[in-house]
Amino acid sequence: MQVLACLKWLCEFQIVALIPLTQEVAYTDLSDLTGVSATQIQRIVRITATVGFLCEPQAHYVAHTTLSREFIRRPSFLDALMFISDTMVPTAMCMAEATRQEAHPQHIDVSPYQIAMKSSSSLAAACESDAKLQRRVSAFQRLAARSRANAVTHLLSCIDWETLGQGTVVEVNAVSTATAKALAARNAALRFVVQMRDIKQSDAIFSARQVSSSEKLIVQRRAPGDPQNERSAAVYLLHMPDPFLFASSVAHTEVCTAELRIHFDLIRAKGDGNLILIADVLQDPDTPTATAEAVAALQDLLLLQIGHKEAFDMARLMELLECMHLDPTRLTIINQLSSPDYPILMFKLRVDSLSASEL
Repeated sequence: MQVLACLKWLCEFQIVALIPLTQEVAYTDLSDLTGVSATQIQRIVRITATVGFLCEPQAHYVAHTTLSREFIRRPSFLDALMFISDTMVPTAMCMAEATRQEAHPQHIDVSPYQIAMKSSSSLAAACESDAKLQRRVSAFQRLAARSRANAVTHLLSCIDWETLGQGTVVEVNAVSTATAKALAARNAALRFVVQMRDIKQSDAIFSARQVSSSEKLIVQRRAPGDPQNERSAAVYLLHMPDPFLFASSVAHTEVCTAELRIHFDLIRAKGDGNLILIADVLQDPDTPTATAEAVAALQDLLLLQIGHKEAFDMARLMELLECMHLDPTRLTIINQLSSPDYPILMFKLRVDSLSASEL
Protein backbone atom coordinates (compact mmCIF):
# COMPACT_ATOMS: atom_id res chain seq x y z
CA MET A 1 0.00 0.00 0.00
CA GLN A 2 2.82 2.42 0.86
CA VAL A 3 4.61 1.68 -2.40
CA LEU A 4 1.41 2.32 -4.35
CA ALA A 5 0.91 5.63 -2.53
CA CYS A 6 4.48 6.68 -3.33
CA LEU A 7 4.12 5.74 -7.00
CA LYS A 8 0.97 7.82 -7.26
CA TRP A 9 2.69 10.75 -5.53
CA LEU A 10 5.61 10.66 -7.96
CA CYS A 11 3.28 10.60 -10.94
CA GLU A 12 0.97 13.29 -9.56
CA PHE A 13 3.87 15.74 -9.22
CA GLN A 14 5.36 14.77 -12.60
CA ILE A 15 8.61 13.63 -10.95
CA VAL A 16 8.88 10.54 -13.14
CA ALA A 17 8.40 12.52 -16.36
CA LEU A 18 11.01 15.13 -15.40
CA ILE A 19 13.83 12.63 -14.90
CA PRO A 20 15.87 12.16 -18.15
CA LEU A 21 15.55 8.66 -19.57
CA THR A 22 19.30 8.03 -19.75
CA GLN A 23 20.79 10.48 -17.26
CA GLU A 24 20.69 11.08 -13.54
CA VAL A 25 19.34 14.32 -12.08
CA ALA A 26 19.83 16.09 -8.77
CA TYR A 27 16.97 16.17 -6.29
CA THR A 28 17.46 19.92 -5.98
CA ASP A 29 16.82 20.34 -9.71
CA LEU A 30 13.58 18.39 -9.42
CA SER A 31 12.64 20.53 -6.45
CA ASP A 32 13.15 23.71 -8.46
CA LEU A 33 10.96 22.37 -11.27
CA THR A 34 8.11 21.05 -9.13
CA GLY A 35 8.08 23.23 -6.04
CA VAL A 36 8.33 20.14 -3.82
CA SER A 37 11.16 19.89 -1.31
CA ALA A 38 14.18 17.83 -2.38
CA THR A 39 14.12 15.98 0.93
CA GLN A 40 10.54 14.83 0.42
CA ILE A 41 11.26 13.64 -3.12
CA GLN A 42 14.24 11.67 -1.87
CA ARG A 43 12.24 10.01 0.92
CA ILE A 44 9.56 8.94 -1.55
CA VAL A 45 12.08 7.65 -4.11
CA ARG A 46 13.80 5.51 -1.49
CA ILE A 47 10.55 3.61 -0.98
CA THR A 48 9.87 2.98 -4.68
CA ALA A 49 13.51 2.04 -5.24
CA THR A 50 12.94 -1.01 -3.03
CA VAL A 51 10.77 -2.49 -5.81
CA GLY A 52 13.01 -1.39 -8.67
CA PHE A 53 11.18 1.83 -9.55
CA LEU A 54 13.84 4.60 -9.84
CA CYS A 55 17.23 4.40 -8.18
CA GLU A 56 19.91 6.53 -6.54
CA PRO A 57 23.13 6.09 -8.57
CA GLN A 58 24.93 8.42 -6.16
CA ALA A 59 24.09 10.58 -3.16
CA HIS A 60 21.51 13.31 -3.82
CA TYR A 61 20.80 12.08 -7.38
CA VAL A 62 18.03 9.97 -8.90
CA ALA A 63 17.80 8.07 -12.19
CA HIS A 64 15.43 5.82 -14.07
CA THR A 65 15.40 2.03 -13.92
CA THR A 66 14.04 -0.32 -16.57
CA LEU A 67 10.70 -0.40 -14.75
CA SER A 68 10.28 3.34 -14.33
CA ARG A 69 11.23 3.98 -17.97
CA GLU A 70 8.24 1.88 -19.01
CA PHE A 71 5.93 4.43 -17.38
CA ILE A 72 7.36 7.05 -19.73
CA ARG A 73 7.26 4.88 -22.82
CA ARG A 74 3.81 3.48 -22.04
CA PRO A 75 1.51 6.17 -20.65
CA SER A 76 -1.19 3.53 -20.21
CA PHE A 77 0.79 2.21 -17.22
CA LEU A 78 0.11 5.50 -15.45
CA ASP A 79 -3.59 5.26 -16.26
CA ALA A 80 -3.68 1.73 -14.85
CA LEU A 81 -1.85 2.87 -11.72
CA MET A 82 -4.32 5.70 -11.17
CA PHE A 83 -7.27 3.33 -11.61
CA ILE A 84 -5.83 0.95 -9.04
CA SER A 85 -5.08 3.68 -6.50
CA ASP A 86 -8.17 5.85 -6.99
CA THR A 87 -10.79 3.19 -7.70
CA MET A 88 -9.85 -0.41 -6.95
CA VAL A 89 -8.10 0.11 -3.61
CA PRO A 90 -10.94 2.21 -2.13
CA THR A 91 -13.40 -0.33 -3.55
CA ALA A 92 -11.60 -3.24 -1.92
CA MET A 93 -11.63 -1.44 1.42
CA CYS A 94 -15.44 -1.20 1.29
CA MET A 95 -16.14 -4.93 0.96
CA ALA A 96 -17.02 -5.32 4.64
CA GLU A 97 -19.44 -2.38 4.59
CA ALA A 98 -21.16 -3.76 1.48
CA THR A 99 -21.65 -7.10 3.23
CA ARG A 100 -23.09 -5.38 6.31
CA GLN A 101 -25.57 -3.43 4.20
CA GLU A 102 -26.57 -6.56 2.31
CA ALA A 103 -27.22 -8.34 5.62
CA HIS A 104 -29.32 -5.41 6.88
CA PRO A 105 -33.03 -6.20 7.41
CA GLN A 106 -33.84 -3.81 4.57
CA HIS A 107 -31.31 -5.67 2.36
CA ILE A 108 -29.61 -2.70 0.77
CA ASP A 109 -28.21 -4.00 -2.53
CA VAL A 110 -25.06 -1.98 -3.08
CA SER A 111 -21.60 -2.95 -4.33
CA PRO A 112 -18.27 -2.08 -2.70
CA TYR A 113 -17.57 0.10 -5.74
CA GLN A 114 -20.74 2.14 -5.23
CA ILE A 115 -19.95 2.66 -1.55
CA ALA A 116 -16.36 3.70 -2.25
CA MET A 117 -17.35 6.11 -5.00
CA LYS A 118 -20.43 7.36 -3.10
CA SER A 119 -22.52 6.76 -6.20
CA SER A 120 -25.53 4.71 -7.22
CA SER A 121 -24.00 4.07 -10.65
CA SER A 122 -22.14 0.90 -11.58
CA LEU A 123 -18.59 1.03 -12.91
CA ALA A 124 -19.89 0.23 -16.40
CA ALA A 125 -22.38 3.11 -16.25
CA ALA A 126 -19.75 5.50 -14.91
CA CYS A 127 -17.47 4.67 -17.83
CA GLU A 128 -20.22 5.64 -20.26
CA SER A 129 -20.15 9.24 -19.03
CA ASP A 130 -16.52 9.59 -17.92
CA ALA A 131 -13.93 9.31 -20.70
CA LYS A 132 -11.00 9.49 -18.28
CA LEU A 133 -12.35 6.62 -16.18
CA GLN A 134 -13.00 4.59 -19.35
CA ARG A 135 -9.41 5.14 -20.44
CA ARG A 136 -8.09 4.09 -17.03
CA VAL A 137 -10.27 0.97 -16.93
CA SER A 138 -9.05 -0.02 -20.39
CA ALA A 139 -5.43 0.51 -19.36
CA PHE A 140 -5.99 -1.64 -16.27
CA GLN A 141 -7.50 -4.45 -18.36
CA ARG A 142 -4.60 -4.36 -20.79
CA LEU A 143 -2.16 -5.25 -18.01
CA ALA A 144 -3.20 -8.88 -18.44
CA ALA A 145 -3.93 -8.69 -22.17
CA ARG A 146 -0.54 -10.01 -23.29
CA SER A 147 -0.64 -13.04 -20.98
CA ARG A 148 -4.15 -13.84 -22.13
CA ALA A 149 -3.26 -13.43 -25.82
CA ASN A 150 -0.27 -15.74 -25.42
CA ALA A 151 -2.44 -18.37 -23.74
CA VAL A 152 -5.11 -18.15 -26.45
CA THR A 153 -2.51 -18.36 -29.23
CA HIS A 154 -0.94 -21.41 -27.61
CA LEU A 155 -4.29 -23.21 -27.40
CA LEU A 156 -5.22 -22.32 -30.98
CA SER A 157 -1.89 -23.65 -32.23
CA CYS A 158 -3.23 -27.13 -31.46
CA ILE A 159 -5.72 -26.80 -34.34
CA ASP A 160 -4.88 -28.03 -37.84
CA TRP A 161 -5.41 -24.78 -39.74
CA GLU A 162 -4.05 -26.14 -43.03
CA THR A 163 -7.29 -28.05 -43.60
CA LEU A 164 -9.10 -24.71 -44.05
CA GLY A 165 -7.17 -23.87 -47.20
CA GLN A 166 -7.78 -20.21 -48.07
CA GLY A 167 -10.71 -19.83 -45.72
CA THR A 168 -11.61 -16.92 -43.47
CA VAL A 169 -11.25 -16.92 -39.69
CA VAL A 170 -13.32 -14.38 -37.74
CA GLU A 171 -12.16 -13.52 -34.22
CA VAL A 172 -15.12 -12.07 -32.31
CA ASN A 173 -14.84 -9.79 -29.24
CA ALA A 174 -11.06 -9.56 -29.53
CA VAL A 175 -9.13 -6.96 -27.54
CA SER A 176 -6.15 -6.76 -29.90
CA THR A 177 -4.81 -8.23 -33.12
CA ALA A 178 -2.04 -10.15 -31.34
CA THR A 179 -3.58 -13.62 -31.68
CA ALA A 180 -4.65 -13.11 -35.30
CA LYS A 181 -1.20 -11.82 -36.26
CA ALA A 182 0.49 -14.81 -34.64
CA LEU A 183 -1.80 -17.26 -36.44
CA ALA A 184 -1.50 -15.40 -39.75
CA ALA A 185 2.29 -15.60 -39.56
CA ARG A 186 2.05 -19.40 -39.40
CA ASN A 187 -0.82 -19.83 -41.87
CA ALA A 188 -0.25 -17.56 -44.85
CA ALA A 189 -3.22 -18.90 -46.84
CA LEU A 190 -5.82 -17.85 -44.29
CA ARG A 191 -7.64 -14.52 -44.13
CA PHE A 192 -8.39 -13.10 -40.67
CA VAL A 193 -11.12 -10.70 -39.61
CA VAL A 194 -10.66 -9.30 -36.11
CA GLN A 195 -13.77 -7.82 -34.52
CA MET A 196 -12.96 -5.66 -31.52
CA ARG A 197 -15.41 -4.74 -28.82
CA ASP A 198 -17.16 -1.52 -29.69
CA ILE A 199 -16.85 0.53 -26.49
CA LYS A 200 -16.47 4.27 -26.01
CA GLN A 201 -12.99 5.68 -26.45
CA SER A 202 -12.04 2.62 -28.53
CA ASP A 203 -9.72 4.66 -30.72
CA ALA A 204 -7.78 5.70 -27.63
CA ILE A 205 -7.50 2.12 -26.43
CA PHE A 206 -5.97 0.69 -29.58
CA SER A 207 -3.07 2.36 -31.33
CA ALA A 208 -3.18 3.06 -35.06
CA ARG A 209 -0.70 0.26 -35.61
CA GLN A 210 -2.96 -2.24 -33.87
CA VAL A 211 -6.10 -1.40 -35.84
CA SER A 212 -4.50 -1.09 -39.27
CA SER A 213 -5.85 -3.53 -41.84
CA SER A 214 -4.26 -5.46 -44.66
CA GLU A 215 -5.49 -7.86 -47.30
CA LYS A 216 -5.00 -10.87 -45.02
CA LEU A 217 -5.96 -9.20 -41.73
CA ILE A 218 -8.98 -6.91 -41.49
CA VAL A 219 -10.03 -5.13 -38.30
CA GLN A 220 -13.65 -4.23 -37.63
CA ARG A 221 -15.61 -2.72 -34.76
CA ARG A 222 -18.54 -4.77 -33.50
CA ALA A 223 -20.45 -4.51 -30.22
CA PRO A 224 -21.39 -7.75 -28.43
CA GLY A 225 -24.93 -8.67 -29.40
CA ASP A 226 -24.85 -6.90 -32.77
CA PRO A 227 -25.64 -8.89 -35.95
CA GLN A 228 -22.72 -10.83 -37.38
CA ASN A 229 -22.03 -9.43 -40.85
CA GLU A 230 -19.21 -11.88 -41.64
CA ARG A 231 -21.41 -14.78 -42.66
CA SER A 232 -19.15 -17.00 -44.76
CA ALA A 233 -16.24 -17.73 -42.42
CA ALA A 234 -14.78 -21.20 -42.08
CA VAL A 235 -14.13 -20.66 -38.36
CA TYR A 236 -15.52 -18.26 -35.76
CA LEU A 237 -13.34 -17.68 -32.70
CA LEU A 238 -15.92 -16.43 -30.23
CA HIS A 239 -14.53 -14.81 -27.08
CA MET A 240 -17.13 -14.52 -24.36
CA PRO A 241 -17.56 -10.78 -23.63
CA ASP A 242 -15.46 -9.51 -20.73
CA PRO A 243 -17.72 -9.38 -17.64
CA PHE A 244 -15.76 -6.39 -16.32
CA LEU A 245 -17.53 -4.26 -18.93
CA PHE A 246 -21.00 -5.05 -17.54
CA ALA A 247 -22.85 -3.74 -14.50
CA SER A 248 -23.85 -7.15 -13.17
CA SER A 249 -23.57 -10.87 -13.76
CA VAL A 250 -27.17 -10.80 -15.04
CA ALA A 251 -26.33 -8.20 -17.70
CA HIS A 252 -23.25 -10.20 -18.69
CA THR A 253 -25.23 -13.42 -18.99
CA GLU A 254 -27.79 -11.76 -21.26
CA VAL A 255 -25.11 -10.56 -23.68
CA CYS A 256 -23.28 -13.92 -23.62
CA THR A 257 -26.54 -15.69 -24.44
CA ALA A 258 -27.17 -13.29 -27.33
CA GLU A 259 -23.66 -13.85 -28.72
CA LEU A 260 -24.03 -17.63 -28.57
CA ARG A 261 -27.44 -17.49 -30.23
CA ILE A 262 -26.23 -15.21 -33.05
CA HIS A 263 -23.33 -17.49 -33.95
CA PHE A 264 -25.14 -20.78 -33.37
CA ASP A 265 -27.95 -19.68 -35.69
CA LEU A 266 -25.44 -18.49 -38.28
CA ILE A 267 -23.57 -21.80 -38.40
CA ARG A 268 -26.78 -23.81 -38.39
CA ALA A 269 -28.10 -21.79 -41.33
CA LYS A 270 -24.82 -22.19 -43.23
CA GLY A 271 -24.79 -25.92 -42.74
CA ASP A 272 -21.03 -25.90 -42.19
CA GLY A 273 -18.34 -23.95 -40.40
CA ASN A 274 -16.74 -24.31 -37.01
CA LEU A 275 -17.29 -22.43 -33.76
CA ILE A 276 -14.50 -22.19 -31.20
CA LEU A 277 -15.63 -20.74 -27.88
CA ILE A 278 -13.01 -19.00 -25.73
CA ALA A 279 -13.92 -18.06 -22.16
CA ASP A 280 -12.18 -16.78 -19.05
CA VAL A 281 -13.62 -19.11 -16.44
CA LEU A 282 -13.21 -19.60 -12.69
CA GLN A 283 -12.24 -23.27 -12.79
CA ASP A 284 -12.29 -25.86 -10.03
CA PRO A 285 -9.44 -25.35 -7.52
CA ASP A 286 -7.76 -28.63 -8.48
CA THR A 287 -7.91 -27.98 -12.23
CA PRO A 288 -5.44 -25.22 -13.19
CA THR A 289 -1.90 -24.54 -12.08
CA ALA A 290 -1.28 -22.32 -9.07
CA THR A 291 -0.58 -19.36 -11.37
CA ALA A 292 -3.80 -19.73 -13.33
CA GLU A 293 -5.77 -20.33 -10.14
CA ALA A 294 -4.41 -17.13 -8.57
CA VAL A 295 -5.28 -15.06 -11.66
CA ALA A 296 -8.78 -16.56 -11.78
CA ALA A 297 -9.40 -15.88 -8.09
CA LEU A 298 -8.28 -12.26 -8.47
CA GLN A 299 -10.48 -11.72 -11.52
CA ASP A 300 -13.46 -13.15 -9.66
CA LEU A 301 -12.80 -10.94 -6.63
CA LEU A 302 -12.68 -7.82 -8.81
CA LEU A 303 -16.05 -8.77 -10.33
CA LEU A 304 -17.52 -9.27 -6.86
CA GLN A 305 -16.31 -5.82 -5.83
CA ILE A 306 -17.97 -4.07 -8.78
CA GLY A 307 -21.32 -5.77 -8.25
CA HIS A 308 -21.33 -9.20 -9.91
CA LYS A 309 -23.21 -11.52 -7.57
CA GLU A 310 -22.36 -14.74 -9.42
CA ALA A 311 -18.97 -16.10 -10.43
CA PHE A 312 -18.42 -16.89 -14.10
CA ASP A 313 -17.44 -20.50 -13.47
CA MET A 314 -17.80 -23.78 -15.34
CA ALA A 315 -21.31 -24.36 -14.02
CA ARG A 316 -22.49 -20.99 -15.33
CA LEU A 317 -20.81 -21.53 -18.70
CA MET A 318 -22.44 -24.95 -19.05
CA GLU A 319 -25.82 -23.40 -18.23
CA LEU A 320 -25.34 -20.95 -21.09
CA LEU A 321 -24.53 -23.77 -23.48
CA GLU A 322 -27.49 -25.82 -22.24
CA CYS A 323 -29.79 -22.92 -23.14
CA MET A 324 -28.83 -23.49 -26.77
CA HIS A 325 -30.59 -26.88 -26.63
CA LEU A 326 -33.99 -25.29 -26.19
CA ASP A 327 -34.72 -25.25 -29.92
CA PRO A 328 -34.11 -27.64 -32.87
CA THR A 329 -30.35 -27.61 -32.40
CA ARG A 330 -27.84 -30.21 -31.29
CA LEU A 331 -24.69 -28.83 -29.68
CA THR A 332 -21.68 -31.12 -29.45
CA ILE A 333 -18.43 -30.29 -27.68
CA ILE A 334 -15.80 -31.84 -29.93
CA ASN A 335 -12.78 -30.80 -27.91
CA GLN A 336 -11.99 -28.89 -24.72
CA LEU A 337 -8.61 -27.38 -23.87
CA SER A 338 -7.32 -25.34 -20.94
CA SER A 339 -4.22 -23.23 -20.48
CA PRO A 340 -1.72 -24.06 -17.71
CA ASP A 341 -0.73 -20.40 -17.43
CA TYR A 342 -4.02 -18.50 -17.63
CA PRO A 343 -7.60 -19.27 -16.48
CA ILE A 344 -9.00 -19.73 -19.95
CA LEU A 345 -10.90 -22.55 -21.61
CA MET A 346 -11.38 -23.27 -25.29
CA PHE A 347 -14.21 -25.39 -26.68
CA LYS A 348 -14.46 -26.59 -30.25
CA LEU A 349 -18.20 -26.88 -30.90
CA ARG A 350 -20.35 -28.42 -33.60
CA VAL A 351 -23.86 -27.12 -34.19
CA ASP A 352 -26.36 -29.34 -36.01
CA SER A 353 -30.05 -28.99 -36.81
CA LEU A 354 -32.15 -31.85 -35.48
CA SER A 355 -34.16 -33.89 -37.92
CA ALA A 356 -37.93 -34.18 -37.54
CA SER A 357 -37.57 -37.67 -36.04
CA GLU A 358 -35.16 -36.36 -33.38
CA LEU A 359 -37.40 -33.54 -32.18
